[in-house]
Amino acid sequence: MRRFSLKRSSFCAVALAVMAASGVGVATAQASSPRVSSASEFDAPSGLAFGGGHLWVTNEAGNSVTEIDPLSGDWLHTFTRSSSYQFNRPTAITLSGANLFIANAGNSLSEIRASNGAAVRSISGARFHFADPIAVDAAGNTILVLNAGGANASGSITEINSNTGALRRVVSGASFSLRRPKALTVSGPDVFVADEANNSVTEVDIATGRLVRVISQQGLDAPDGIGAQDGQVWVADSASNAATDINAATGAVVMTKSDSDGPYGFGDPATVIGANGSVYIATPFSTSPMVTNVTATTGAPNWFMCNTNGP
Repeated sequence: MRRFSLKRSSFCAVALAVMAASGVGVATAQASSPRVSSASEFDAPSGLAFGGGHLWVTNEAGNSVTEIDPLSGDWLHTFTRSSSYQFNRPTAITLSGANLFIANAGNSLSEIRASNGAAVRSISGARFHFADPIAVDAAGNTILVLNAGGANASGSITEINSNTGALRRVVSGASFSLRRPKALTVSGPDVFVADEANNSVTEVDIATGRLVRVISQQGLDAPDGIGAQDGQVWVADSASNAATDINAATGAVVMTKSDSDGPYGFGDPATVIGANGSVYIATPFSTSPMVTNVTATTGAPNWFMCNTNGP
């Protein structure tokens, strides 16, 4: 899951994408009366994940995590920074087993219980080589933290054992082509990283930390979001208002789709989530924020929607 910054008008796009990807009907989301949160609940929302039957939102500016009932939209609880919750600009969140792992841009990783939000541990220190964590995902008992690297450093991936909190390895180096990484996703045994500066996707074997391949050009244009479904890795190309499909097994680019190919509604696509045979691509930063549903294996556009139009 990647970090994203949301304006209040664009939050519905990403929320709808996550609800749809998690099996919550889009019609339900449309029918619910929207509620605007108070400053103590949402403060620069930056990441989303489901756990314990609830939707969890990280608030980067507020140093907090908000728990929401996805069916009713009710705010259940907001956990704020304290000695127990050492949130430090939380940017992204993912579920692994019974716990949620929260990447903090302040160079740490927080772990909480998905069932009740109880703090488990805070992971930090020089040996983890955290450098502006921007995204986090899970593969089995491995947590993968994507480090943006800051203005003068290359990106990297920190691998952590989810059971013990111990460091497994740090994946870095020029061969990995991580100059301005923005997002990562797991498909099978590998993790795929979208790198905006190199117009590329880096594939790494999770078990060994070895480079599998760097996929560049071939339609990739400032990759900004990435998600996997049914053996396909979909990349949001923000510079060209398109999305590129990569075969996860071979690394071959299958297709690149834009509005010239059909009714996709793309406008600076930035976030991709895969579930139930589809990928949901959010374009929250355009003048008309959208969520687009695309069949993962064929690239067929099924619907796009938000605010003034429905699927």
